Amino acid sequence: MLDLVENWNSMNYFVLLGVLLFIAKIIKEKLPFLNKVIIPTALIAGFIGLLLSNGFLNVITIDREGILHNIVYHALAIGFISLSLKRDKNPTNKKVWSTGMIIVMAYLLQAVIGVTIVAILFSDIFLGAGLLLPLGFGQGPGLATSIGIGYAEGVGNLIEGGALGATIASLGFLIGGTVGVASLNFLARKHNLKVEKVHKENSTTKETFEFDSIKELRVFDALTAQIAIIFVIYAMVYITLVILENHFLPLFGDIGNTFIDVAHGFNFLIGILYALLFKKILDAFERKGMNINFLTNNYILSNISSLAFNFLIAAAVMTITIESIREYYLLVIVLAVFATLFTYLFLSFIVKRVYREEYTTHYFLGLFGMLTGTASTGLALLKGVDQDFESPVAEEMVVGSGTAISMALPLFALLMFPGLAISQNNSLYNWLVFIVPTGYFLILLLITLTINRKK
Repeated sequence: MLDLVENWNSMNYFVLLGVLLFIAKIIKEKLPFLNKVIIPTALIAGFIGLLLSNGFLNVITIDREGILHNIVYHALAIGFISLSLKRDKNPTNKKVWSTGMIIVMAYLLQAVIGVTIVAILFSDIFLGAGLLLPLGFGQGPGLATSIGIGYAEGVGNLIEGGALGATIASLGFLIGGTVGVASLNFLARKHNLKVEKVHKENSTTKETFEFDSIKELRVFDALTAQIAIIFVIYAMVYITLVILENHFLPLFGDIGNTFIDVAHGFNFLIGILYALLFKKILDAFERKGMNINFLTNNYILSNISSLAFNFLIAAAVMTITIESIREYYLLVIVLAVFATLFTYLFLSFIVKRVYREEYTTHYFLGLFGMLTGTASTGLALLKGVDQDFESPVAEEMVVGSGTAISMALPLFALLMFPGLAISQNNSLYNWLVFIVPTGYFLILLLITLTINRKK
């Protein structure tokens, strides 16, 4: 058995993940049946590593609770900081905000489904497990794994919480790639749309660079600048967590200690806030006439976030354990079935009332892929009926997901409520986990239907 715990220590894991991603890319390209479904290369890499790991085929020994969790934890924050630093030059419009509201409504619906299923059918399991459903389906394995680890280590005592989050997210990817493709073929036949039968992973992004000046043509200088800015922001995240843990939250006694357990899981959220603040500062300098475009490069930031998320997905899948599968397989299956059904029905209902008739299929496929897998899953499904992204759907999905983050930020407080219900011995927090998402969902639904009322 190959032992990865010693020798190069953490570097072993980056080498392993790189090799797995390379092997997965070759398999994805050379096995034709994998091009008939939409499955990210990183997910395949994670499953290969999982199969080879201890507890399964025992070819390699990995430290799931230590280094892999750390990779997921930090890659999640770096990926979100990179995305948040991108400076959007596209003006928003009504449909972009409507798309953002639809995305948030789907998160809320999945959250209500998750906690309802746990409360009714699996009442012996920590209620926060239900909140891992929208995190896994809507945001991918990184966030679900990170918050699941927090639940496992905090007052929730959710056994194998990180592995549970990764399992839910992995199943979401598979649903987006299989049910999504089946829906693509069905809807294309129904509406006489031309379908791209083979889903190749060719890049749709123009490979151009934004040069800082005529003299500076070295892309690695720009890459270094972006990485430096990301780590300056991440240093601020670290300082914030130290202050919260050692100086601020302890002032609030038991309730403060509860927040300490969860605060570390929100490193990505603190990073997003600092990145948004950094952009506001840049905008302020630009309004004063200063040329500071060289400080951020959207193309490079996109690639940094893609790298981080690919390593994150592969590492998160490898945190799944045999014990978590035995413990939660029935819960995961029930959550996935109901989430898939209600997400499908909700999107079928809402897209017909918001978007132009000729694009309802496009929006449905793109949003379904995004809300079960990730944005890349949604874009891959959309590409099946809009190969060159000539419709406005792709841009509105991407920009709309940015507006969704701003509308969903307050909802992260909900993730703390199940733990507070235990630590404070107050069932009101559990009720709020149901009431707040339901109320917010109805408000957004009313706003969306009102501003998009058909004339």
